[in-house]
Amino acid sequence: MYEMKSFLVLTIILAVLSFSGCKSENSRSTSAGVAKTQTSYTVTDDTGVTLQFAEKPKRIVSYSISTDEILMALVEPERIAALSRLVDDPGVSSIVKEAKQIPNRVQGQSVEGVLNFKPDLVIIPDFHPPEMLQSARELGLKVYIYKTPSNVEGVKRSVRQLAALTGEKEKGEEVIAKMDAKINEVQQRIATIPKDKRKRVIQLRSEGAFYAPDNSFGDVCRYAGVSDATLELHYPSAMEITQEKIVELNPDIIFVPDWDYDGKHEIFGEQQKIMNNPSYQGMKAVQEGKVYRISGALVLTVSQYIADAIEEVAGMSYPELFGKKRL
Repeated sequence: MYEMKSFLVLTIILAVLSFSGCKSENSRSTSAGVAKTQTSYTVTDDTGVTLQFAEKPKRIVSYSISTDEILMALVEPERIAALSRLVDDPGVSSIVKEAKQIPNRVQGQSVEGVLNFKPDLVIIPDFHPPEMLQSARELGLKVYIYKTPSNVEGVKRSVRQLAALTGEKEKGEEVIAKMDAKINEVQQRIATIPKDKRKRVIQLRSEGAFYAPDNSFGDVCRYAGVSDATLELHYPSAMEITQEKIVELNPDIIFVPDWDYDGKHEIFGEQQKIMNNPSYQGMKAVQEGKVYRISGALVLTVSQYIADAIEEVAGMSYPELFGKKRL
């Protein structure tokens, strides 16, 4: 009888230990699962402000066309609460069709109306007035302010910033890989063009051209195997360029962005105004009829579509290499 009781006690002890072991193992498995799915992270914006996220943002508001385009490539439309008003303008947006999935728009420099969208993240470029940026934070919004890029490497930086911000680092690298592939293909094609045969170009509208020492179009030209002739001026700061200086530069090609930004710049009329301008009649580009329309949606924004802008400029400058139709 004593042996039987001892056997039963031992059996019960082993059962308890076994159950405890299973419970402990299950607890470890559960803890591992929680650790694996944990999504909390922090990011620091270009003003030095650090934002904490317990999970990926799901109600994102974008205040610029460039971030609109980058966001649409990184996150599902359901995670975007509102885009900028320019996203619907085909003259400056490459995602007009895709953007229709997001019904809300923000515009101007006011942030009060954004509260209606119940955002958990608001992305604002640094070119907006400081008081607007401060107002957004005072309203209790989670605001990420970023430096507007002015070249290809700056665009890649912005893509990586927004990818980290939205918890989509892998997608960000995929976007950059596609950019690099397109740029590399262009570089390979133009490699056969001797340096002394490369074109000099200007981006011009009927009211004139603008000089900026650090501008995205100049970088697009560099990758496309042409040079932005305005950068030869070496002015101390950004400013308008006189017609006399444009004539002196005498570019091989004039590009006219096809963006009617104020309803007064119909693109065909813009080309004709430049071609018929008496001051420009001695210019090589005008004499040879090389005044081309170019996509404003590509050359005027600083998103991943800057790679397409490089392809566009190269193709229109060297159609014999790309089979590009001039407009």
